[in-house]
Amino acid sequence: MTDAQPNIQVHSIYIDAPAEKVWQALTDSEYSNKWGYGGDVTFEAKPGGSYINHTTDEMKRMGMGDVAMTATIVELDPPHRLVLDSQAVWHDEPPQRLTYEIAQLAGGLSRVTLTHDVTNAPKTASDVAGNDNVEQGGGGWPWTLASLKTLLETGRPMTTAGA
Repeated sequence: MTDAQPNIQVHSIYIDAPAEKVWQALTDSEYSNKWGYGGDVTFEAKPGGSYINHTTDEMKRMGMGDVAMTATIVELDPPHRLVLDSQAVWHDEPPQRLTYEIAQLAGGLSRVTLTHDVTNAPKTASDVAGNDNVEQGGGGWPWTLASLKTLLETGRPMTTAGA
């Protein structure tokens, strides 16, 4: 048995919120601190622009610097599509393609599909696949997307999420 993860990981979730609100949560620090692992974001909304996920105070206490993830914006079509070439700073691996697709459905419901191409990035592939050890940085995309859903549907962060 192997612990290898697929090179292309696809995660999808339905969120009872309009696509515009999902987009705002992905690109605005007002929301980014309350879901996933938290931290402010710098979002330069143009192809070639920067997308930076800054660390929280808790991350800094764990020994991380000021930045958790850096990315270059490859494509954006607000509020439907955001494509990034991203890299977690704690791994020495090449940037990976991260694609958010947000489909607006009937009644204000959105489907968020996240595709992460982790080819040549086995450490990142393992991190983002998900596990139940969220207190020590696990959870990956399944946990992160559940956290986004919880915030947008209830207005409160999911337990263990955010700053």
